[in-house]
Amino acid sequence: MKHKILAVLLSAALMLSLAACGGGSETKETTKSETTTAAAASVEDTTVEEAAVTYESILSDYSAKLKEAAPKLADEFKKEAEAKSGDINALAELSTAKTEKLAEISVEGTEKMAELKLKNGDSDEVYQDWAAKLNDVYTEQAKLITDAYTAATGK
Repeated sequence: MKHKILAVLLSAALMLSLAACGGGSETKETTKSETTTAAAASVEDTTVEEAAVTYESILSDYSAKLKEAAPKLADEFKKEAEAKSGDINALAELSTAKTEKLAEISVEGTEKMAELKLKNGDSDEVYQDWAAKLNDVYTEQAKLITDAYTAATGK
């Protein structure tokens, strides 16, 4: 039970930190019960295949997912931004929505790392080091979307 609570707290902390990086005026609220239910389901959803999972493999998998999704999301932003040209608020909302989709991938990867931490009994420092590496990839890839936003606003 303590492991599940720790997984929920670690996931919630990461989601809050990623949401803070997203910017924009729109926020997405998650209730405590939704977070608890989702974390409990993901902690219990382990398979034999996951026995060989490492922090490095999670980082590699989710870095690839972020690097694949970011250019597509940036292109989607550029196409959708044409119809919103001149409306900085609409462009900001669109940029935030695309960045949030990228953040969801990062959060999923960080949750996998939290599960591995609990499974292995690793220290918080080990988990935080690997989660920070994934967050760095997210930040780097999110820049593609923020650069598209900056270009669309002419600033």
